[in-house]
Amino acid sequence: MFRPARIFLAMVLFVMATGVAAQTTGSPVVIQADEVTHDQELGNVVARGNVEITQNERILFANSVTYNQKTNTVTASGDVVVLEPNGDTLFADYVELTDDMRNGVIEQIRILLADDSRFAAVKGRRKDGTRTTLTRAVYSPCKVCEDDPERAPLWQLKATTILHDKTAREIRYQNARLELYGVPIAYSPFFSHPDPTVKRKSGFLTPSFGSSGNLGAFIQVPYFWAIDESQDATFSPIYTRDEGIVFSGEYRRRFNFGELEFSGSLAEADRNIGTDFAEDIRTDEIRGHIFGHGRFELDETWRAGFDIERATDRSYLRRFNFFGGQKTSLTSNAFVEGFRGRNYAAANTYLYQDLRSGIRPNTPVVAPMLDFNHVGKPMEFGGRFSMDANFLSLYREDAADTQRASVKFGYELPFTANAGYVTTLRATFQSDLYYVEQAEKSVENDGFTGRLFPQIAVDWRYPFVRDSGKTRQLIEPIAAVVLSPNGSNPGAIPSEDSVVVEIDDTNILSADRFPGIDRVESGQKVIYGVKMGVFGEGDGRTTAFFGQSYRIHADDDLANEVGIERHLSDFVGRIEIRPNQYLNLLYRFRSSGDSLDFKRNEVGFSLGTKALSLVGNYLFIDGDVSEVSLEKREEVNFIVRSQLDDNWSIAMQTQRDLGEDGGTLFAGASLTYEDECFKFTTDARRRFTRDADFEPSDDILFRITFKHLGTVSTSAN
Repeated sequence: MFRPARIFLAMVLFVMATGVAAQTTGSPVVIQADEVTHDQELGNVVARGNVEITQNERILFANSVTYNQKTNTVTASGDVVVLEPNGDTLFADYVELTDDMRNGVIEQIRILLADDSRFAAVKGRRKDGTRTTLTRAVYSPCKVCEDDPERAPLWQLKATTILHDKTAREIRYQNARLELYGVPIAYSPFFSHPDPTVKRKSGFLTPSFGSSGNLGAFIQVPYFWAIDESQDATFSPIYTRDEGIVFSGEYRRRFNFGELEFSGSLAEADRNIGTDFAEDIRTDEIRGHIFGHGRFELDETWRAGFDIERATDRSYLRRFNFFGGQKTSLTSNAFVEGFRGRNYAAANTYLYQDLRSGIRPNTPVVAPMLDFNHVGKPMEFGGRFSMDANFLSLYREDAADTQRASVKFGYELPFTANAGYVTTLRATFQSDLYYVEQAEKSVENDGFTGRLFPQIAVDWRYPFVRDSGKTRQLIEPIAAVVLSPNGSNPGAIPSEDSVVVEIDDTNILSADRFPGIDRVESGQKVIYGVKMGVFGEGDGRTTAFFGQSYRIHADDDLANEVGIERHLSDFVGRIEIRPNQYLNLLYRFRSSGDSLDFKRNEVGFSLGTKALSLVGNYLFIDGDVSEVSLEKREEVNFIVRSQLDDNWSIAMQTQRDLGEDGGTLFAGASLTYEDECFKFTTDARRRFTRDADFEPSDDILFRITFKHLGTVSTSAN
């Protein structure tokens, strides 16, 4: 039939079907085919050849279709295809559908879901357009092998009956068995899981199990509770052989104006409180942790929030392997902050917990810390004013308590000359007032003290750029002069937020290289350095930076060995070489300004492609590079990765302490298989560190992830 005739026939049938729809409460039907016959007495419309029927958002294709207008029944045979509104596609040999194609029977059915998951069954029955019951059925999210479509997929679920309930968004199985490459590996008389449209649903999650040197054999069976659309909870008890039950869980909630999240655990377990690895066991001690997070939008300007991190003791998280056992400190914080225009204000409180071994100073309680920052609009000639204000109240058990009020005013004026060099003038005035109360009364250090600290800095930089062929070359000399009074760090002012001083390529050009407020870099100095670079058309580039400062007068008020107290500061630099996307080399250093002895060396590199790559890092830090006493550190680590093919990958990693009493700290390897429906990972690790509550251990971890079914994991160490 010619196309104009098909269009005309479709219009006629549309009108006829509309009339029938008014009587049967059905929806209009549009039919197109090579040949169509209509029996008005019986109400049958028979279409043959390239049949296409559209009703609502459903479309049916077939070789032959019979449509009974009186019973609203569609019978189709021969290469039947039904396109669903949600993107699902049904294939069958024979279909009989009624009630707007929402109910019916389908033989030799195959269903391709919107996410490429697949069903196949000998027979299917559809009810209300939402429930499909499949007999002698198979489900798999894995792709069919293009070279051998009859080959069993990587994994599939076979069952005598599969029910797909779209209203409940759940898939239920009876007499289900899990097969890998057609080989049965597990059986369940009843099994269910959410369909691919579900993001969250109440039910048991995949358990994990294994063995631990610290806990013995264990199993964890999480249960997820979707309370409503805005909140959920997960209960994850851990059953251990040596320490009994560890109760753990998580609660989350979303609001229109914020979010809330809590997680924690509780156990009755033994604890070793001995020092230097000596044993001093406390049995059946209550141990646990709690973590919390909250953010709340109060209005367009203000928001509030909190973060809670607390554990009953310093070794609990590591022994029970929460958060990978990597945390060395915990910080709890509550705050209110506001943003408006060029202004920022905040009120914070902080509580700390040190998880490191050894004897440590008492951690402080900060309550409150108030901040206000203002950056002015550009004025005449481009200059602008700024202001930073801070109030701090800090308390320590058996140590000094400190209250501090600080205000810092600033003005900045940049100037770009016609010749191309850029000069920036910065002037600041800082006023600090302290009240210190020592734990043991001291006339010298108790009471009020303060500081007035003006500073003027002028920096100059002159970038030279030259194009040479396909490369661009850059040389930018930098110099600065900083003027401020000497001796602006009286001994009565405690140092709380300026303890760790890191002099490197990121801050050598700063007028004040101390973090925080308690210490200022006083005196007169000259800073100088140079940036260089060669840039190619693609990813290739080579850059370098070197810098140093010279102090007119040595400053004895600054702590020794921080690298900026002498005439010549430490010399710092950075060199990065990246000729292409396959090689990257970064070297950073810090050396003494007098003897050029290295105080810090860092070398990092990455080499290779996804097929084979090597990443390495070397780190050396001298023991006295800050105001606090730090141990000398020298270590190296390497990671080798290889993507063997589209699915398989392997990685190996090692970390080694190069000190006199050093050795290997960590070694591990992993093997991963991943495709569109399955992921398998094997991790083997050896940790060589030890503490009072845990010893060096071996870990073997297996993770198996089935798409839509969850993750199965096991470990042993």
